[in-house]
Amino acid sequence: MAMHKIPDYNIYIGTSFALHGQKALADAGVTHILSALRGNIDSKLVSSFKHMHIQVDDDDDEDMLQYFDQSNAFIDEALSSGGTILVHCIAGISRSATLVIAYIMQDRRISFEEAWSLVQEGRPIVNPNDSFKEQLAIYEQDEFDVSASSPGYRRWKLKKAAELAAASGTAPLPTIYSEEKAAGNSTVELRCKKCRCPLAQSSAIIPHLPPSASSRYDAGYKSKIGPSMVSVLAPSCMHYFLDPVRWMQPELENGDLDGKFDCPKCKTKIGSYRWQGMKCTCGAWVTPGISIQRGRVDEIRLFTAKA
Repeated sequence: MAMHKIPDYNIYIGTSFALHGQKALADAGVTHILSALRGNIDSKLVSSFKHMHIQVDDDDDEDMLQYFDQSNAFIDEALSSGGTILVHCIAGISRSATLVIAYIMQDRRISFEEAWSLVQEGRPIVNPNDSFKEQLAIYEQDEFDVSASSPGYRRWKLKKAAELAAASGTAPLPTIYSEEKAAGNSTVELRCKKCRCPLAQSSAIIPHLPPSASSRYDAGYKSKIGPSMVSVLAPSCMHYFLDPVRWMQPELENGDLDGKFDCPKCKTKIGSYRWQGMKCTCGAWVTPGISIQRGRVDEIRLFTAKA
């Protein structure tokens, strides 16, 4: 079929051919159409409907997250006004499904897997491409917020820029830098072992796991850094991988694909970077590889003073 209704919602997912079934659209009560595909659409096919067109490819490099706020608002407008919406792409499998899943995740505050399962009840063939699935998981992780302050989204964009850099041989130019001291409470601070200069707080540390580890550390896997204190790194990890931090800016904007970091205060060698990615001693590959050596810093646990 050209389109299928999603359970519990006046939302249809369909193919581009669904636009040619004007009688079927009228019978379904469709008032709004959201198109998610690259190229022009015959205006005669959508002139009777409120229409939004998102120019997007079904491609691994496509940033779908950036469209979620506007697509969610358009879908919500259709439903809250008592209307019915058709969301379509070319085949009604990947792009359109991604937008509908994102809307249901945000509307019900549920996981990607739960929303995907609901959409599949209505249209069993829906299957976002692997990159779109990753982005939907990030959307869940960032609690349905897509902004520069969303760590998952920010890191996904940085990873894509790094992958492009590796392919083109040209270093990306970071546009967002974390501060050495982030706003709000932070539990961990990395300080230069030699001069005690603060280098980064926990908000800038990118979590990574050894390939053999589960998604959560068990008690026996953690490494101690002091009485009752546990490192954010597994014992086999010798690198802290970081978001770009403000003091790194002069080095990262040199335009090199790889290089070294000195402590901004005492100039001791403390780390390195490779935009193509870097392998930790634990075996995990992290892209981009912006790292501080574990042996060059102290991991300080910060405690908020009680009033």
